[in-house]
Amino acid sequence: MNRLLIIIFLIISIPSIGQQDSTKSKIVDVKVSQKVRNLESLKQQGTSIITDKEPIDSKDDSSNLKKQVTILETKVDNTYKKQKKAEVDVDTTELELTSSETLPVPLNTNGLTKVVMVKEKSKFDFLRYLLPILTLFLGIWTKQWLDKISDKKRIKKSGERWIAELRSLEEPLKKQIESLEKFIENHKEEEFTIPAINSYSSLNGEIFKSLDKNELIKYIEMKNKKADFSDIVKISNRTHGYISILVFLHSSLKEKFEKFIEQSSKYTEALSMNLQSFGVAFAEYGIEIERETESAPNEDARYKPIADLYNAQIVPYLDDGKFIPSILKRDFFIPVLNILNSIRLDTRTKPLFISSSGAMNNIKAIQMEKQYINEIATTMIKRYKELSAKLNDIVQNIEKHKA
Repeated sequence: MNRLLIIIFLIISIPSIGQQDSTKSKIVDVKVSQKVRNLESLKQQGTSIITDKEPIDSKDDSSNLKKQVTILETKVDNTYKKQKKAEVDVDTTELELTSSETLPVPLNTNGLTKVVMVKEKSKFDFLRYLLPILTLFLGIWTKQWLDKISDKKRIKKSGERWIAELRSLEEPLKKQIESLEKFIENHKEEEFTIPAINSYSSLNGEIFKSLDKNELIKYIEMKNKKADFSDIVKISNRTHGYISILVFLHSSLKEKFEKFIEQSSKYTEALSMNLQSFGVAFAEYGIEIERETESAPNEDARYKPIADLYNAQIVPYLDDGKFIPSILKRDFFIPVLNILNSIRLDTRTKPLFISSSGAMNNIKAIQMEKQYINEIATTMIKRYKELSAKLNDIVQNIEKHKA
């Protein structure tokens, strides 16, 4: 900071040195203007006046002098002597005078009165031309220095943002694992309800898309100055690979669960249709037996066992439709198929066979979907636990690489 103040002080003070010649020039211009304004009196007198110097005689000089002589010629017109304005011709001549030379100057030639102003030629001012160059280079250096500081602050801020976002994944990872474990626990085979899976949006990796990957490399390089650039690139790639796995798991979990819901709904709807078909076919079978026996079929050995199963396992759930597929399979359709198999020669039981077989296939498909989503959830738990264990190493490698 002290160096910067000294540089600014020099920049402010230096221009005052180069202003001396311009000040002298202004003084001379003022004198010339005064002489011109006095031309009216010169016209009347018809004499000459030498400003700034006595009549030029270089004998009094002790050394060689280089003079710049400015000669102002004023035309005097006798007809217009009473006018206040006069024509002025300005001529500048450079002369080399030695101590042994004199310079005769005619003061009145051809009706012209001459006013002579003599001044020394100013020396070449190196500082006057050097200052802009120094100022230019100083400005370039200052800009580069400020840009470097600004870049360093920006990279540090961006790197700290990367670290903070990676650290923020720790809690959502734990909650996602707990949610999947709870899902598997509640998704028992005996229950038909489908528990929800909480999918945490902070694990979708969208926040990392707004962060600059190049600045992450620069931040790693800043924090690991002794590491090879190839190691820095590996750390960066490992970090992005970690995020890619995180994004894949989140999207895969969401996709698999949505597909599971879709397939389960499809097979559940098919199961309901087969249950309705079975009810219609069983009612028609009872009518056929009643026609055959000319009495109610409730006591018929072919009808009564199926009727008892239907009244026990199907009728109580007709209103709310809360059937449990696994229980239907075990307590209703398997026994019904066994009964139908014993009377398979009766062609009137064919619709019952078709409906029962279709329902069994639907239940099997539902169970397979449940098993599949449970396996997916188990795999997800394993992968999320691996990511949770690696998170701390990822962050530490960014902040300080361990060879």
